[in-house]
Parts: sequence; C-alpha cells; structure tokens
Amino acid sequence: MKTEHDHKLTRCPKLGDEINFAYCLREAGDLPCSRIIQCWFRSFDVTSFLKNHLNKDEWSRFAGGQSGNKVASLIEIIEKSKRQK
Repeated sequence: MKTEHDHKLTRCPKLGDEINFAYCLREAGDLPCSRIIQCWFRSFDVTSFLKNHLNKDEWSRFAGGQSGNKVASLIEIIEKSKRQK
C-alpha cells in the first residue's frame, strides 16, 4: 500500500538505523511492526492512520498480537494525552 507518509524517516530501535514508514508498515510480513505506534506517534497520528488503512481482521491481529496488549495501552495513553492538550 502506498501512503503519503512512505518517505518519512525515523530511527528504528530494532535495527539501529533510519527506516522509512513504508518499511514499518510491512516489517511483520502483512502487518505493521509491533513498535510502529511507539516510533511514529510524534510525527503524525499513526494510530488513526492504521485504523483507517488496516481492515478489521488486520487491525485485530495487529492489536491482539501484542504481548500484554501494549498497542491498546499505548493508544489509550496517546488519546488521553491528546485530550489533556
């Protein structure tokens, strides 16, 4: 999938180098990297982006595949932070 964010770069804590967003979207095969929200939330609203671009099954597998459901926790923290601003 091509997106308007594909060219953006961030430092990848897993690989230790700069990686573009397009790589992060498919780092886990057909799903985004498990750290995509942690790495990109400062650049743009990556949570909303993922919810809008992943189908229900993909989102469920992505969000449910996190140990301890960290993605859901991060989403809650990010949303709470946005409301406080």
